[in-house]
Amino acid sequence: MEKAELERTDIKPQERNEKSKTIILTLILSVFFIGGVGTWGYYALFGAKSASDFNLPSTEEVLEAEKKSGTPIYKPTMAVTIMEIQKRINDMHEYWNSELGYDQWTNYRIDANKGELKGIANDIRSDILPYVTGPLQKDIENAASKIDQSLETKGVEPLKGVHRIFHDLDITLNGYQQASEYWEVTETWAWFQKAAAQ
Repeated sequence: MEKAELERTDIKPQERNEKSKTIILTLILSVFFIGGVGTWGYYALFGAKSASDFNLPSTEEVLEAEKKSGTPIYKPTMAVTIMEIQKRINDMHEYWNSELGYDQWTNYRIDANKGELKGIANDIRSDILPYVTGPLQKDIENAASKIDQSLETKGVEPLKGVHRIFHDLDITLNGYQQASEYWEVTETWAWFQKAAAQ
């Protein structure tokens, strides 16, 4: 009888162990599942959209939107044509890709790049801003002010905004094909949508 009782008490801790393992495993899997679904949901609602989800305009469609809306976005000159303005926007996008793209922003240091950032803000203000107007002017001003904000706060987050602005402008105005994401962060995109719907 004592032996049978001992055997039963031996089984109970083993059963408890198995139940504990099952409960712990279930909790861990639940956390991963809920976390995964939550992360997916967050990015589905607030993250970048896929560029292929949008009917992105050609240069001709953007110029047509200028005519239809009566709101120009370019102020070209003989020396700085629309193509040159577009090239400067693409160059700026490529610059930010090399500095912050592909998660390089996590290692970016404001103090180490202070002089370069001031130069980039000056380039934006002197080489792009005088040749744009309307919603595109607002986007370019916003990008330059985000660089200033980053220099003041020593934070990289505003620079991510600068990168996203030039990313979206490059797609919208230049038909940039390499993009898989589209952030919808520019006044120019909102303007184009409204003009195209007229």
